[in-house]
Amino acid sequence: MAPTHGPDPVNSPRRSHARHGWLLILCLGLPSCMSGGEAADPAESSPDPTTSSGSAGESTALPPPAEGSTDSGGPGLHSETGAPDSTGTDEPTAGSESTDTGQPADPGPMVDASDPQLYAFEFSPQDADPEASLHLDTQLAYLDTRVSSRGQLVVFLHGAGSPSTCGRPEHGQMLAGLGFHVVSPCYVADYGVGNCGDDVGGCRLEAFEGVDHSPVIDIDPPDSTEYRVARALEYLQEQHPGGDWQYYLDGEIPRWDRMIITGGSHGGSSSGVAGMHRLVHRVVMLSGPLDSGQAWLSGVPLTPIDRFYGFTHTGDGQHEGHLAAFEALGLPGAPTVVDGAMPPYGGSHRLVTSAPTGNGHGSTSANNSSPQQDGEWVFLPVWETMYLD
Repeated sequence: MAPTHGPDPVNSPRRSHARHGWLLILCLGLPSCMSGGEAADPAESSPDPTTSSGSAGESTALPPPAEGSTDSGGPGLHSETGAPDSTGTDEPTAGSESTDTGQPADPGPMVDASDPQLYAFEFSPQDADPEASLHLDTQLAYLDTRVSSRGQLVVFLHGAGSPSTCGRPEHGQMLAGLGFHVVSPCYVADYGVGNCGDDVGGCRLEAFEGVDHSPVIDIDPPDSTEYRVARALEYLQEQHPGGDWQYYLDGEIPRWDRMIITGGSHGGSSSGVAGMHRLVHRVVMLSGPLDSGQAWLSGVPLTPIDRFYGFTHTGDGQHEGHLAAFEALGLPGAPTVVDGAMPPYGGSHRLVTSAPTGNGHGSTSANNSSPQQDGEWVFLPVWETMYLD
């Protein structure tokens, strides 16, 4: 079933303004681009035993709703119902934060939790924006209204290549269970960082914002990560107004200060570059960054470095490169083994594991390579430490 839209997205004043004003918006007040090969993450192409891929706008990622439940979604939306936890309410919920400035506290997104369930979306970049032309695979989004909203959105970036499903369904569902809105966009990640010479950061930044930073790739705004996040939020607001997805937009651009950017492998490194050029709430780098010796690692980030976290597995062939990147970035703390330790792991932001797995590189995010015990994710305390305040 093809997704339905409101006003013509191509000819509407909003779309015209976004298309022609995007480059100027991105460049105002931002630092210029700062001046290792990276293998594709095997976990990106490994089938998730809990998920079967469908066509854009359709989803089989979750079991059918329980008998008697209501699937309140439009095209691309499925739901999984369950009893609300102690935070469930029949009123809209929102994250809140206190303020000592005398200004009203930000009420956070006004999420309708009157029908508590896990909402899962699958949609293509062209569903959200007809101008998208590259990497038109399946994007993911999640929101679990059985828990209180944290008032933060997590943007998860997939690894190298062009996977048919852009993101990790289990990781997205885990993050939604922690109270986050979650979006996993498709973006250009198949250019091969080894082709970028000594300016891998320029390639990654162009893929992120769709502004010319590298002669190696040529990415226009509609195919950039940042633009696609904004268009995805507009699309999700149309499909699920009760999720208040528009809360994470400042006009027509992402409200990065309310977002965590994260990803695995290539996506972990690209998340680091994004945090250097945008003021985000947090940066969480899983099996990344790599980019050994690249200039961007020693730049001055717009996001304070104490909001960056890295997580690496000793069985990953890139492990030593991750440790070198942690050092070059100046992440707080020393490399700290999480196995058998208690959070917050001495306050270190350089987290290391040797937990048994058949795929150390893919194990640092929730998927079929990540260890479980008694049906629970072994790394859940680690993820909570990195993602939660």
